[in-house]
Amino acid sequence: MNELELHVPTEVGTPDERGRITVALTQPAVKVLMAWDSDQQIKALHESGHTVVAALLGVTAKTIDIRPKFGGCSILDSDDDERPSIVRASAHLDKIVIVLAGREAEILILGEPTSGNSSDISDATRFARQYFGGGMDPHALGGGIDTDYFSTVPTALGEALLSSMIETLTIARGRARELVTGHRDQIVALARIVYDARRLSDEALAAALREIGLDPDTAHHDGS
Repeated sequence: MNELELHVPTEVGTPDERGRITVALTQPAVKVLMAWDSDQQIKALHESGHTVVAALLGVTAKTIDIRPKFGGCSILDSDDDERPSIVRASAHLDKIVIVLAGREAEILILGEPTSGNSSDISDATRFARQYFGGGMDPHALGGGIDTDYFSTVPTALGEALLSSMIETLTIARGRARELVTGHRDQIVALARIVYDARRLSDEALAAALREIGLDPDTAHHDGS
C-alpha cells in the first residue's frame, strides 16, 4: 500500500448509468497527488544525475535514497581502506563535477534548478577552495597558498583564491553539463527506477545501472 492509498476513503459512490464510480479524495490525498509525488520525482532525478555522472567518472555509488522528508541522498564509495592518501587534481575536480551533476540534471530536464541544491553548492564551493589550498590549481599564485595561515587574508591573495574558485567551479559545471546532456536518457531511466523503489543500495543499485546500459564495473573514467 502506498501513501495515496492510505488517504483514499474505503467508501465510494454508486455506479452511474455508464458504470463509472466516483471517489472523493481527501485533502491529504490531493496533497499526495499534487506535491508528494512531484517532490519524490525531482529527488529521484537529482540523485540519478549524481549517480550516473559518478559512474561515468569511475566512482562507485553505493546507495540512492529519496525517502528522507527534506531531501534525498547519494552515497558514494568512500571506504577508508580504498581512499587514496594522495589525490590527483583531475580526481578532485571530478568530485566537484559529480556534486554539480544533480543541478545540471534538473536544469536540462526540468528547465530550471530547484532549491534542493544548497548543500551541493556548499560542498562544491568547499572543494573548490581545497583545490586552491591544496596546490592543485596549476594557474594559481604560487601554486596555491593556504589562507588559514593569515589572520587577515591579503587582498591580492583573496582575489587569487576567488579567481581560482570561480574558474574551478566553472570548469566543473561545464563538464557536469556535458556529461548530463550526453547521458540524459540514462539519467531519466534511472530516476524512474529510483522513484519506484524509493531506495536502491549495493547490488540493487548496480543492477539498476546495468539495466540502463551503464555497467558500474566497466564504466570508463573519462565518461565515454
